[in-house]
Amino acid sequence: MAVLAQGFMKLQLGTGSTPTYADIKGVFGVDGGGFSPNKIDATDFDTPAGTREYINGPREPSAFTFQMHYEPGDTQQEALFASMASNTPVPLRILMGSSTTGKQISFSSVPNLTLSAPVDGKVTYSGTLEPLAAPVRDDQD
Repeated sequence: MAVLAQGFMKLQLGTGSTPTYADIKGVFGVDGGGFSPNKIDATDFDTPAGTREYINGPREPSAFTFQMHYEPGDTQQEALFASMASNTPVPLRILMGSSTTGKQISFSSVPNLTLSAPVDGKVTYSGTLEPLAAPVRDDQD
């Protein structure tokens, strides 16, 4: 069984045409990813009652979610809010493990941030990141 240490996963925001990534401060949980089921409902009038028919189809990437303590004035956090306000995608990546043996998941998304209940007396936001295309999983840079 793997044991996750604090800081095992990091969410980073990229800036520039060839993105330079920096940690988004205050992130304390990242979940989600994967793809939707590989099926399209093809049920029609000749389908037996009480059953469904499916065909294979395109798989949409599933959203990532994260939780973040708000840190006023933080450059990366403010860039997330600006991206959301302008509906402009930003490059993001999730780092897992150490820089020598870890993996990364890279994608672009327009963040959606919602105010949530305070945690440890701090203002907290919940974020949703819906990838615009299939995320790329690779070794860390």
